[in-house]
Amino acid sequence: MHARRGRTLAGAALAGIVVALLLADARASTCHAHFSLSDYPSCIQATPNVTLHWAVSSDSITWGVDVDGEWSWVGVGLSEGGMLGADLAVASQADESGLGSSGWGALDMWSAGFELPTVDSQQNVVLVSAERSSGSTRVAMRRPIIACDPQDRTVQNDTRQTVVYAFGAGRFVYHGPEHRGSQELVLLPAPRPALDPALADVTLQVLEMRMPPYAVPTAYTAYTCVNLELPNDKKYHIYKYEPIIDNVRVVHHFVAWACTSKPTKALGAPYDCLRTDKGMECAQFYMSWAPGSGAITSPPEAAQAFGWGSKVFFGLQVHYSNPEGLEGQTDSSGFRVYYSDVLKQYDMGLMTIGTDNIAVPAGAESWSTKPNKCPGSCTQQLAPAAGLTLVDSFYHMHQLGKRMITRHIRNGVELEPLGRRDYFDFNYQSTSNIPASTRQLLPGDELITTCTYTGINRTETTKFGLSSYDEMCFNYMTYYPENLAINFCMTLDTLPLMPDGFGVATCAKQKELRQMDSVIDVATLLRARKLVLLPPNTTFR
Repeated sequence: MHARRGRTLAGAALAGIVVALLLADARASTCHAHFSLSDYPSCIQATPNVTLHWAVSSDSITWGVDVDGEWSWVGVGLSEGGMLGADLAVASQADESGLGSSGWGALDMWSAGFELPTVDSQQNVVLVSAERSSGSTRVAMRRPIIACDPQDRTVQNDTRQTVVYAFGAGRFVYHGPEHRGSQELVLLPAPRPALDPALADVTLQVLEMRMPPYAVPTAYTAYTCVNLELPNDKKYHIYKYEPIIDNVRVVHHFVAWACTSKPTKALGAPYDCLRTDKGMECAQFYMSWAPGSGAITSPPEAAQAFGWGSKVFFGLQVHYSNPEGLEGQTDSSGFRVYYSDVLKQYDMGLMTIGTDNIAVPAGAESWSTKPNKCPGSCTQQLAPAAGLTLVDSFYHMHQLGKRMITRHIRNGVELEPLGRRDYFDFNYQSTSNIPASTRQLLPGDELITTCTYTGINRTETTKFGLSSYDEMCFNYMTYYPENLAINFCMTLDTLPLMPDGFGVATCAKQKELRQMDSVIDVATLLRARKLVLLPPNTTFR
């Protein structure tokens, strides 16, 4: 009798689980379950419980957000990542959220950083609809495409942007990590050429570029490298890569650097690459991950290459940050790479622009680098007559970084910037898609990069260096077709042999510059136009 009752109870419990799962599936938010396809032609399943719909007209975008459960407020908008410079549309039930007077309404809100958003001085959001029923909350809000005030963000054409969302019950307060999210989306896609039939059904292979199991030092900052060899039986293209983050407590960011030849240090053996005399043997930037970034997919026409006749050896550099001096921490982070021997039309290249001339005064509220130019005399060597297509920028500074911009000049006329970070956060960095309007780089174009920092809470001048306590100012930029002769383009302040008043810019590989030890080396690079003179009294605004 007891056995039969046990079986009965077990069966009831199982039935309850099945019913719960069925109810969860029925309640789970899905695209166009409550918003029609005709009204909202675009949709993404952000999580199993959240769907983001949108529709674009000539002058506005309408959001439609469907969230499982009954909530008092739902917000959606654009940002630089997380709540950094977030331009938000927030729909709320005022009697519950404390926003507005009564009933459902919508507000245009803004957040400069990781803080509770505030109401915009100019309201540009309209509530279209709001409903709670059938176990879900649905809100629709409309806003202009073009930014109306400094606290708004423009919806850019054919450009990947960060879309953030959050929701909560009761008062409008911090929502917690489980009630928020973000997606990298192209909200206004441009017509695409037909996909090459050879690329339509490509079967991708997978490899992992990882640090072998490694005992993380207790030091505040450690840069550890491992040299790796990738398949080289034929040439391959990388269709996508994504991070493998093994130990989130101590991994700050990691970068893969390509080598021009087989490194002398043993393959697969971790080593300290912070204190080497000449830096790493592998010095060409290739791919990166930092907090805030996710998977990167190559464009339809181009991809990064490796293998036969291309890059074979790589240095994986992992920056460990262990301010608490934790002991017993191990890590095996790196990249998961999806690749194929079915090649796209072009190889992608990577270019470093920016400056290492950094001296942030102690206590300074704001200090900016001298604008650093990649001059037209270099882009004439870099770009073919038809120009280059610029893809992404990865803006990189350290703890004092506040703002960064790369401006684009053509024939003396300033175009839209390649991109900017107005709310930079060291712990939330990600790759930025270069806007379509400024994506073409023609021979003779100029790129000017400026970084801004704060020296508050520092007692000494902060200069360029690899440690996160030092500073950097680099824009790692991807483009195609690749030019193998140049991967470093920036102005140097001082160099032997320079006539008085003249400056010099680099149009070279980083490895060539690292080997520049003597006046003879400088003269050789000048003759080869790897270094180019800049006229006296050159000023950058």
